[in-house]
Amino acid sequence: MKNKIRAALTALFIPVFMFFVSCRSKRDGAETIIEDGVEVVVNHLEPHKIKGNSPNFLLEEEFLIDTEDNNLAKLGLVDIQGVDIDSEGNIYLLSPRSGERLVYKFNSKGNYVTSFGQKGQGPGELQMPVHLRIDKSNEIAVTDLINKRLSIFGKNGNLIKEIALGSDIMTAVPLEGGKYLVLKRLIEPNSEFLTQSPLSIYSSKFKEIKELDRQKVPNPMIVNRLKATPHVFAFDISNGRIYIGNEERGYEIHVYDLEGNLLRKIRKEYLPVKVPEEFKKEYLKNFDDPRAASIREKIYFPDSMPPFHSFFIDDRGILFVMTYEEGEYPGEYIYDIFNKEGIFAGRKSLGIFWQEGPLYAKAKENRFYCTKAKDSGYKELIVYKVNWKY
Repeated sequence: MKNKIRAALTALFIPVFMFFVSCRSKRDGAETIIEDGVEVVVNHLEPHKIKGNSPNFLLEEEFLIDTEDNNLAKLGLVDIQGVDIDSEGNIYLLSPRSGERLVYKFNSKGNYVTSFGQKGQGPGELQMPVHLRIDKSNEIAVTDLINKRLSIFGKNGNLIKEIALGSDIMTAVPLEGGKYLVLKRLIEPNSEFLTQSPLSIYSSKFKEIKELDRQKVPNPMIVNRLKATPHVFAFDISNGRIYIGNEERGYEIHVYDLEGNLLRKIRKEYLPVKVPEEFKKEYLKNFDDPRAASIREKIYFPDSMPPFHSFFIDDRGILFVMTYEEGEYPGEYIYDIFNKEGIFAGRKSLGIFWQEGPLYAKAKENRFYCTKAKDSGYKELIVYKVNWKY
């Protein structure tokens, strides 16, 4: 793995600015406070000892789905850009670069079942699908950027309904109770922030109810300085809860209910990871063109990478946060693991991510599903069985 990150050894304590603190308590050794009426779980550098709830586990590879396989290539599967799993363990892969059909279904053993989502503009057809999500009723929701709609399929690929989306909507995820979680992208060329991406809850009639958070990306033509590290903005949904991480807050993940009420903040101290020299070189290559000289002059690299890269939650509410700390083996990174109450319970070196793009990892029914890029450039989905050790 090229981009190896060297973890610094100095502890960085996240500042906690409290406008109102009404109580302070301990839960399984973790410190909790109430901040503006919201519970904050304050985690330190070392995991808390939680009796009978250890996050230690071993991964056993069960099978993989390899897009380099000739048999899969004949079926049309040439890429993986999204993955989700239904309640029966069936696996659905999103493959926008495939020829005719763009969603592929495999059973719980990794055997091909069917494909659907014909390429095109007609009902049930897809042009540029960017997000796939399966709800509790096993309906498959696919957001399409070119057709500008959310297509809802049954588990066998039959079209159930379609919802027209506005031109600024990037992702729409169905929630329980008929609501939706919607990510928009607003482009403002004359603003301090070139793009802003609000994440909001929408009603069943697709009307905005409440904005939960917002990512802001500075405008290089207006601001005086440009921080050259990833703008981390991550979210996931599990068990009726919405989890959001925004690097502007440091290492802090907010947990909302489906009504948009902030229920908990999960906060943690962390070890800063120095920005790798190789990362700097690759980043600056984007501005080699002489026409980008004025922007290049504004670029600066902070002392460290963001507190975390991304995260996902399993069906039991266990939170896995991928840090930038190098893992035990090449290509692996350290994950911080939190129990369903937000208590930091352990760390694990894992390679369950795809280095060249977003994190495509899922955890359901004691299995990990993750997409990796092979040295050949093809991608594969690896399915692990999780053997928990208590």
